[in-house]
Amino acid sequence: MYTTKAFLATILLACSANAGDVLTLPQIPTHPTSASQPLDPRLASFSIEFSYMTAFGGNKTNPNMLTKELLQRLVEQTGVGPDIRPGGITIDSSIYSPNASALELIESPSGGIYRTTYGPAWFETLDVLPETSPIVVTVNLGNDTVLIARDQIKAAIEHIGWKRIRALELGNEPDHYPGGLRPQGWSSADYTAQYLGWTAFLTRNLSLPSHIFQAGGMVESWSTQEVLDEGIDTTGTVKLFGQHTYQYSTCDPARNAIATLTNLINHQNITGYLSQWKPQVAAAHRAGKEFVVGEYNSVSCSGKENVTNTFGQALWLADTILFAGSMNISRMYLHQGATLVLQSSQQANTPGFSWYDLWYPIPTDRYGSARASPSFVAYLLIAEAVGSSGKSRISLLPTIDSHPQFAAYAIWDPAVRSSGIARLALLNLATRNVTTTEEEAAAVAITVDLNQYTRRGKIPTVKRMSAPGLDSTDSRTALWAGQSYENGTASGTEVVESLKNATVTVQGSEGLLVFF
Repeated sequence: MYTTKAFLATILLACSANAGDVLTLPQIPTHPTSASQPLDPRLASFSIEFSYMTAFGGNKTNPNMLTKELLQRLVEQTGVGPDIRPGGITIDSSIYSPNASALELIESPSGGIYRTTYGPAWFETLDVLPETSPIVVTVNLGNDTVLIARDQIKAAIEHIGWKRIRALELGNEPDHYPGGLRPQGWSSADYTAQYLGWTAFLTRNLSLPSHIFQAGGMVESWSTQEVLDEGIDTTGTVKLFGQHTYQYSTCDPARNAIATLTNLINHQNITGYLSQWKPQVAAAHRAGKEFVVGEYNSVSCSGKENVTNTFGQALWLADTILFAGSMNISRMYLHQGATLVLQSSQQANTPGFSWYDLWYPIPTDRYGSARASPSFVAYLLIAEAVGSSGKSRISLLPTIDSHPQFAAYAIWDPAVRSSGIARLALLNLATRNVTTTEEEAAAVAITVDLNQYTRRGKIPTVKRMSAPGLDSTDSRTALWAGQSYENGTASGTEVVESLKNATVTVQGSEGLLVFF
């Protein structure tokens, strides 16, 4: 077994081997004059497939303690629970019945979910989540029956309450409805018209507050700007806008072929892809609304074995979420769930929890025991980077030509430091695999001089997000500050390094957070 002690020894060896080549970062202003909007402490939030929500949460009698513990680790850093959006494709075949049990599924012989019926006991799963976790209530638009949505919203108001409801959302990815749940040629204008009609009826029928709906939810074909141009924000119902993103896919052979670790863990690919949403963020802000990515992950159709279940996914998450924050995206809802047979007839995956899940909530034949995946540590890095003040701002520093896979994010937080950066996230996406030699590891390590950012009388400290390699799938060796979180609680001794000479080495396939 590759032990933590052996791994730390490798880091020290590589650090000394590369100590002669020191990188100086671009100048960082003392005040965030051109940085992001204040970061929401819930920047890193979750979307969980509706029909699998009870597997992730459990209930009052049998709460899922792994889920409870992992989310509590985030609360400890941000002071609040992340948003939770029970949603995904199964919401559009769901029905609420006051006489049903918590969850009743009608499935095809191959495991496809045709219908999800849920009752009052379903809401117990939300009680397992942190009390400070707001809920995005997504309801069935796909079945084209407004009374189904009405009953679902009414039940949510009764069992969740307005104090905890972030927003209401109609349907999941309506741009995928044409040719299936709607006639071929059904357009964004048709969606906007239906949204306006339904929200008018629901507002009257249920006495809903104004500005309570999260509009959009499209993933490929339409945009926030389009539905704004079509008049979606003319009746006072829109609270915020959301779109979905999946950078890669295993939904068909052509896209599956390019869903590789090499393509995924690439700073230019990550920032180039997400930058496509900058016009939609701007459109929402011009309308005076927040923009969120209401559902996302790295590889659609449930991820990919040996790609999204590796430590590489942690690096992808860290770069993706931090860059999203720098783009003024308010929250990112990481999707968790399982392979859905009816989603694609060409997909590579078979039924079971998704290869991209941040944790596997229950024991299964495919994954073995319930446990966190190697990527969970990314959410710990993000939580500490964002902090709890609600006043932090972030900026991605210009890329250094000689190190294109090195990303540096400056974070200002007046609650910690009134002048100068409070934290600096450094991500080295250059490849270091489990089988990489010491010489190869030293070649991709980067030593950074941080002297220009320090403050007199205070020694900077650093926490590392590390693993034996990019392709490691063992959550026991995926570490945040020297500790693993396989069972939801910290295992091992916390390692917080003091940088007495204000220089630090970042290994390939490693992320770290510097505190000034």
